[in-house]
Amino acid sequence: MSPGANIRRALVTGAAGFLGRRLVARLHAGGVETITLSRSSGFDLLRDPIPVDGCDMVFHLAGRTYVVDAWREPADFHLVNAHGTVRVLEACARSKTPIVYASAYVYGAPQRLPIDEAHPVMVNNPYAFSKFMGEEACRFFSSSFGVEATLLRIFNIYGPGQERHFLIPTILEQILDPQIKEIVVADLGPRRDYLYVDDLIDAIMAIAGIGGVFNIGSGRSCSVRELIEGALAATGVDKPFRDRGERRQNEVDDVIADISSICRRTGWSPRTTLQQGLSSMVNAR
Repeated sequence: MSPGANIRRALVTGAAGFLGRRLVARLHAGGVETITLSRSSGFDLLRDPIPVDGCDMVFHLAGRTYVVDAWREPADFHLVNAHGTVRVLEACARSKTPIVYASAYVYGAPQRLPIDEAHPVMVNNPYAFSKFMGEEACRFFSSSFGVEATLLRIFNIYGPGQERHFLIPTILEQILDPQIKEIVVADLGPRRDYLYVDDLIDAIMAIAGIGGVFNIGSGRSCSVRELIEGALAATGVDKPFRDRGERRQNEVDDVIADISSICRRTGWSPRTTLQQGLSSMVNAR
């Protein structure tokens, strides 16, 4: 199946989530009949039947997120993100349906930058561990049951509608609240590769059906300090900022995705600059 082509009917797990809502909208805009499964509509990934019959593609986005919660509940993250993925793959195997699996950053502290897909996997938190176990399930079902699987190692995503406990929404909330006189974060230093959510959806549509493992990011990194400076510029607000000098467990200092593989295979590339993305989040509030 060529990327993004010949999809007439698709199933999306996690359809009501930050990514799922946008993917469903994109599929609908392209005339794709979409079956949507989400926890908010009462669907239980660990128990309910997964209706993939008649689908041309499964987009498996459902799962638990947020690293802080994963440290507190590693077993539940593993159950949902790994075993939940096995259940979806079992349904795909029965129906011979390809799957796009939304994985995560699984490289830990990088040995080199930028990070390509051949970089050793060194998961350094329970969330990444659970997502990598989902990857391993995809590989097993691909080799043993013939399931065509496309694995997306998604770096840091942001955009309007992201949950408030993530970093960029937290920064914007502090900037835009007139009662808060100073922006405070844990650590100004760490750098991450931030990709705007609509660019991610473009990537998912471009890569669907190719098979293999692909990094999805912007190809550049930005520090927390630079994020705050960009967010201040986007809002037109002038506030002081500082950090608490708190270094997270297993912190990674810098992350840059090597996205040459997906760019070469599909022609996709990020279109939204960080400043444009931050401005869109401000305008959406």
